[in-house]
Amino acid sequence: MIKLYQLEKRIINKFLYLFGKSNIFVIYSPQRSFSNFFRQLIEMNLFINYEQGKKNLNYYKHNPKVKLDINLKKNFIIFILYKEFNLWYESIKRNPADFFLKLNKFNIKPMTIKDKKKLKKYHKDFYDFWILNARKTKNIEFINFREVLNDDNSKFLLSYLKKKYNLMSNSIFRIPTAIRFSKKINKKKILNFPISKDTQFKKINKLIKQRRDLLI
Repeated sequence: MIKLYQLEKRIINKFLYLFGKSNIFVIYSPQRSFSNFFRQLIEMNLFINYEQGKKNLNYYKHNPKVKLDINLKKNFIIFILYKEFNLWYESIKRNPADFFLKLNKFNIKPMTIKDKKKLKKYHKDFYDFWILNARKTKNIEFINFREVLNDDNSKFLLSYLKKKYNLMSNSIFRIPTAIRFSKKINKKKILNFPISKDTQFKKINKLIKQRRDLLI
């Protein structure tokens, strides 16, 4: 069911479109990587349209084999949501949703939660593609999961996006409380979860720092 804030945004975004001020964003991340929370955070606070990929699988948020074509590069703000492997693995183990069922859709060999090495490679390959392309595509924005666990950080992030992409925003800052398909985020537990500072973690944080302040 569509929420009131989504309906309001759709109406206002249609008017912005008529005046040539419509922006569109896409999200890419493995499942269980805070995509629903982040989408709600953006939609609650910024006037911008979300492309779900219902008609075009290339825009589907959990697509591990995206074709980074000219349309994506020029017409979308591309958010890559990063959750370090150990934290992501625990999320998948706790609630896999339909992650394992969707693998066949992208011609990926079946896996189970016991295939930790294969899952680690899946996770690494997913982000390596975007790391490689981020250096030459200015509208790719990496978001580290730990950054949005703090309300002040989320405000800073939204302010950065508003300024960089010339977006309109609500006057009142809002944080999602009820997250689609998820239980309430246990921020304290996550913040206490050891950070695995592997090479990929460092590369992504370096890319973030090249665009804005890293908020962890």
